[in-house]
Amino acid sequence: MVQDMSKHTKDVKLVIMTQTLAVTTAPPGGSRIVLYDVSWDTYEKLLEAFAEHPKLRINYYQGTLELMTPLPEHETYAWIFGRLITVITEEMGIEIRGFKSTTWCFQPKAVGKEANECFYIQNEAKVRNKLDIDLKNDPPPDLAIEIDVSNSSVDKMAIYAELKVPEVWRYEQGQLIINLLTDKGYVESENSFAFGSFPVKEITKFIQLNSQKGENARMREFREWVRAQLSNITSAKTNYAE
Repeated sequence: MVQDMSKHTKDVKLVIMTQTLAVTTAPPGGSRIVLYDVSWDTYEKLLEAFAEHPKLRINYYQGTLELMTPLPEHETYAWIFGRLITVITEEMGIEIRGFKSTTWCFQPKAVGKEANECFYIQNEAKVRNKLDIDLKNDPPPDLAIEIDVSNSSVDKMAIYAELKVPEVWRYEQGQLIINLLTDKGYVESENSFAFGSFPVKEITKFIQLNSQKGENARMREFREWVRAQLSNITSAKTNYAE
């Protein structure tokens, strides 16, 4: 459900006068509120105002602002993706830093985004001991996860491109779409920057809920599957070398 604030003020009442904001109530799950011609200063005030509402997500793209409340599907699949990536990196011996739905802002490009999940992988060492990340000096996350179960009113991929996020995974209708950043924007790929030849697109079989298997049981199965895939990759490399 998308609401244009020029016409509707039922769920959220915004009063923007001299770049100030008053918030009364939050919209229900799955709702969206879209504002146009929003200044950067107002966007920052929105972020500050909604700090008390961690379930609200704000996307900002060069004057267009979208405020949304995630559905249970967003939170469930994002959580599972986070667990799967943790298992993969543990088995591959790779260090990561997870920042979940941290807000990433870059004023020079007038963009801001909150991913469903995000990780530093290749650049983990550069932010290992940091809590305050400044994109003017620090690299962006290496991987962002987007759970696409509803339509967005802003171009999320355009925001990620301006933030220079090298890799974005989009989970849509049970399929994993890998997007890699190039000089011409994002292109779809079968392989991942972060995980090389590891068959990441096959992990979707472990994401869907299963009435016969709990989440931890699926994670145990996934870990065994990851080990088998890594063994196959190692064997293929050995045979090729011979």
